[in-house]
Amino acid sequence: MNTRTHLAALAAAVCAGLAGAAWAGDVVCLEAESAIEVTAPMLRTDIAFPPDGKSSAVLASSSGGRYLEIPEGAGKPPEAGGDATIEFTLDQAGTYTLWCRVWWLDGCGNSLGIAINGGKDFTFGQDATYKKWHWVRSPPRLEQLMLSAGKHTLKLMNREDGIAIDQILLTVNPRFIPVGIEKPTPQPKPATPTTP
Repeated sequence: MNTRTHLAALAAAVCAGLAGAAWAGDVVCLEAESAIEVTAPMLRTDIAFPPDGKSSAVLASSSGGRYLEIPEGAGKPPEAGGDATIEFTLDQAGTYTLWCRVWWLDGCGNSLGIAINGGKDFTFGQDATYKKWHWVRSPPRLEQLMLSAGKHTLKLMNREDGIAIDQILLTVNPRFIPVGIEKPTPQPKPATPTTP
């Protein structure tokens, strides 16, 4: 391979890599179990206190050994209710793509509802990958994902049981594709109340 061909191939490889890379501020990754409020049948699951006193491969392969779930048989929406509210801060305004790292039991346990900032909820999921952690992308160009810089809330809502949610990722880079466990983005801590 001559030098010119080698440099062209190298430039193409670098450009291809950069197209999928996330720049600072482009990606916000949240741990689902960091929710400020969780109502049954949605619950936090932790490898330190596993359900039924035993650990599982699902727990072991989750980010930090913790996640949110609606156990099989626990949810029968809409009668059952159940949700989790997560607060997050964005550095920049934009049209975001939402990804969730999820575990689905089967075709009757492969979706949840999501609402952002108290807006209209939408159905998330309904793919056919079961019994393993995987990333699922939101439908493109959702009005609910046109977000301003600043504080926001995301509500995960009971739609089907037999589901688990490990991580939530928002990005303004439409080419970004999360792989495996992503590094969580530090979020501002709530202000500590002061006493006079």
